[in-house]
Amino acid sequence: MKRAAIIYVLFALLIPLTGNAQDEPTYNKNRINSGFYFSLGPVFPIGNYALGQHVYPTSGNQSVTGLNYLPAKIGGAFDMGFLIYFGPAFANNHLRAGLDATFLSLWFNSTNPVDPNKPTDHYYWYGGQKFGPVFTINPVDRLMIDIFYKINANFAYHYDEWDGIGESNFSKYGMNFLQNEIGMNIRYSVMLFSAQYSFGEMKYDNFNKSKPSQTIETSVFKIMIGIKI
Repeated sequence: MKRAAIIYVLFALLIPLTGNAQDEPTYNKNRINSGFYFSLGPVFPIGNYALGQHVYPTSGNQSVTGLNYLPAKIGGAFDMGFLIYFGPAFANNHLRAGLDATFLSLWFNSTNPVDPNKPTDHYYWYGGQKFGPVFTINPVDRLMIDIFYKINANFAYHYDEWDGIGESNFSKYGMNFLQNEIGMNIRYSVMLFSAQYSFGEMKYDNFNKSKPSQTIETSVFKIMIGIKI
């Protein structure tokens, strides 16, 4: 009878320990996985981009004394991309490195033109792609913190209030393949919050070296919300 009681007590003690041993791999499993995301949010201009700029064409008709660019105002952005992780997670599955590939990035900044009838005609419009390394931390549960750096390849369009100057003296289309962006995502489950600082310049030359060329600063701060699946 005593032997049976001792065996019963031992089983009662071992069963919970066995259960904990089985749960441990599940708790420490890798939750940092590749997946698709999209996000949108406001865009805030920074520095000279928000103050307005006066620039001089570097080619074309040099009789133009300079062009005024309207101060950029708050705008909006939309990103669609994919997080791609390479190799296994490390540090007990809490850290993982990969690539953040934003294959569609659209954004704009509004302005306050003198003519209020068609204000969108004088907005700053951009479209392109962004690629760069991402380092993800999974401190607990399904909470993820992404730290990233990206190179932005942007095409741009902007026509300011230059009606009396003549189109041969300015350019409306531009591109910059080396815009920089640093930022951080905070994710929980499928929900995503992102803060992004994009800095650099945009050169407007209508993709033609014989056209006038104007370069302006285009630094912005973006706050984005979205999902990652």
